[in-house]
Amino acid sequence: MKIRMKVDALWLELERKYMRKLLEQYRQWESQTLEKVRQARDLRTLREFFYELGERWEWDQVTGDWLAHGEPLDAVAFMLRVPSLHPDRDRYVLYAVMAYSKGVTDQFDHLGDKERVILERDTRTGKLYVWSTTGHGAVDLFPADLTPLGSIDEVLRQCHLIAQPGDHALRLVPPLSDKRFWSLHQRLWDIASGTTSFTWKTIDVLTPDEIEERMDFKFYRFAKAVIDLENAWRELQMTVSERVREVAADEIPDAVERRNRRTLRRVEGLLHVLWFQPPVRGLLPARLLYEELRNDDDLTNVEKNILPRLGELVYALNDVIEKAKYLKWKSVVEAQGQVESSIFDGLDISPLAREAVVVALDDILKEHTLAYVAYPERDTMVGKAMRISFGVLVLPLRILSAFLTVVSRRARQILSRFRSSPESPSDSTEESAVAEE
Repeated sequence: MKIRMKVDALWLELERKYMRKLLEQYRQWESQTLEKVRQARDLRTLREFFYELGERWEWDQVTGDWLAHGEPLDAVAFMLRVPSLHPDRDRYVLYAVMAYSKGVTDQFDHLGDKERVILERDTRTGKLYVWSTTGHGAVDLFPADLTPLGSIDEVLRQCHLIAQPGDHALRLVPPLSDKRFWSLHQRLWDIASGTTSFTWKTIDVLTPDEIEERMDFKFYRFAKAVIDLENAWRELQMTVSERVREVAADEIPDAVERRNRRTLRRVEGLLHVLWFQPPVRGLLPARLLYEELRNDDDLTNVEKNILPRLGELVYALNDVIEKAKYLKWKSVVEAQGQVESSIFDGLDISPLAREAVVVALDDILKEHTLAYVAYPERDTMVGKAMRISFGVLVLPLRILSAFLTVVSRRARQILSRFRSSPESPSDSTEESAVAEE
């Protein structure tokens, strides 16, 4: 699949300008890194050095290499399928992975970017909605209705993306020429996007089937395991009052009830980590709790209910983490051996863009929380406050910025014409008088 991407020509010019500056910093970082690797005395020293580089050094390396050898504002996209929090609904996350320097920020660690929009389709009513990203990862307060398009495939065919540099924002825009999608909100965003000339790019999109089947990256299974564990925990929490009556009637020993409460509190803490910490940080606490319960021969009924869900979670989470590592390793090995991967058959994207996709999948597991990726309604209070703030302020500020840009451009045009215009009549009169004298 492919999708169109609308790029501001002014942004493209700025990218060409700042790209050279950021690339110089990247190449310096690259040479310094290679020199330190050469100077490593033993494996321990080498391991310490990689710890110093940080968890995201591979993302910096891949996107930096992409910038060094690719075209300005190269991009590729992929779509993750995730379970909805509501029955009879499908949810999808469309990520755009972009290679651009963010030179305006003058920060080397801002090489490249990846932003997303969230789509949800009601399988019963056919309703289809999209939440675009307004800024810094915060999605719209209210979704846009894309129901007339009918399917996700039609969304990709008829809509286009607009990425906003430096703002961590990505918008999915419906075909505004179709009156069914005309609304004041869409018109305001159209104005806010500016009136400058634009460049159109057509970028490849890896579909959910390609991600799950070809690449065997089962993010859906991990997200569903978290939701199933939470649902079980909620159901067990709701029966507390009933268990209290049973305890009072001596039907359940106090020790068993205390143990149940302790286990449920630990599950609650684990769920907090799973929702609000990057997935890689949730594997260890989930595995510890699972192993403890699995090796206990005297489980309570509550713990027996929790155990299989914990087992599924540990397996699914470990699977996506290990698969991301394997895909990164495979992309490096295949690049060195000049072997084309079957997972990219039919996709006209560069080897660097292919490597960026698999590194982006790994980087999501290290950087983005599950709530951030696909469930903004489950975000923390800080995240919800940011979403409200950006939802209220970003559109007016962008409209104001677009207006000031137009005024500034018009003023420059007038000044340019005035400076290049023929001599004024008064000047000509004075010159004639001097000639007559």
